[in-house]
Amino acid sequence: MGWSQILLVKQPINPPSLKLRRTSRRATLQIKLIKMEKSSNPTLGLALSGSGNRTTFYIGFLEVLNEAGIKIDYISACSGGCLVAAAYACGTLAEFKQRVLNMGSKDFKDLMTKDRGEGGLYKLDILEQILNENFTKGLHFDEVRPIMAFTAVDIENGEVVDLCIGEIARAARISCTTPGLFESIKWGNRILVDGGVLSMVPVASLKKFSPGVSVSLNLALTRNIFTGAQMNAKKMMNVLKKFLLIHEISEMLKSIWPENGGENFEQSPKLFSVLGKSLDLAIYANKHYMDDDGCDLKITPDFKNCNRVNLSAKTMKKYYEIGRQSAKENLPRIKELIEKKMSV
Repeated sequence: MGWSQILLVKQPINPPSLKLRRTSRRATLQIKLIKMEKSSNPTLGLALSGSGNRTTFYIGFLEVLNEAGIKIDYISACSGGCLVAAAYACGTLAEFKQRVLNMGSKDFKDLMTKDRGEGGLYKLDILEQILNENFTKGLHFDEVRPIMAFTAVDIENGEVVDLCIGEIARAARISCTTPGLFESIKWGNRILVDGGVLSMVPVASLKKFSPGVSVSLNLALTRNIFTGAQMNAKKMMNVLKKFLLIHEISEMLKSIWPENGGENFEQSPKLFSVLGKSLDLAIYANKHYMDDDGCDLKITPDFKNCNRVNLSAKTMKKYYEIGRQSAKENLPRIKELIEKKMSV
């Protein structure tokens, strides 16, 4: 399968520090190639944020909507949200739930290979293979419903790339590519990483589908995948970079990413370049983008007393239950919004 089958539409953010290519008219209009089914009822679209270890929240949330007979017409997703959306659209959510809720930390680590690739410490080949063989069954976007778009970022020119053509598993893997940690994906002169670099909640991608009712779910603790401390460190590095050796910068990064400790950053210039460019984009987006997403309903669950890095089966089940509870609490409001649109 050619990469050109996956890339659909680009959204330039134009940070002044980067040399950008002009977005082609053809690329920005390609979204119109998707055939939208006509319906007498208002359509419902969900924007699923990146979620880290909170991915199982979406399993519980989507289960409750399905049990209530709520039809979802569009889903835009970022990072971990893509995995659940993929299983949901391919009709394998129950199987995905069974597997994920019984996984522990070691099982998650087994999805990554230490074979260092382009700009990352690990590869996600195994994750893509398991997703493709067991949950997406080799299906492409045009073969499933809801209509979906998974977000990635081209760090070479600072553009958001919506992935909605081609193999679903491949697109989900690309959107999960945390820069620096996982191997970035090359396509021609493009380098694609996690869509959360610019925005954790892909509302702009959802809006392209023009849903009658739009709902955003924000499970992230930050506006993008980097924390404030990490971005502040990068700002300081930009100032000090002329005076510090690469080894010293590496030591600084080790203090920010203690696990795997920025291992061998000084011996991996591609990794350092990918991470640096990603942080620059995140800093720009954090400064210039507004928080108001313009959706009809914005859901931001309360994750008090939840460990954001724990990957135990107990934690996975806890997030799943929180997802079910959140859906039950918001179900009346979602139904109300749909009914209001029907009466217009």
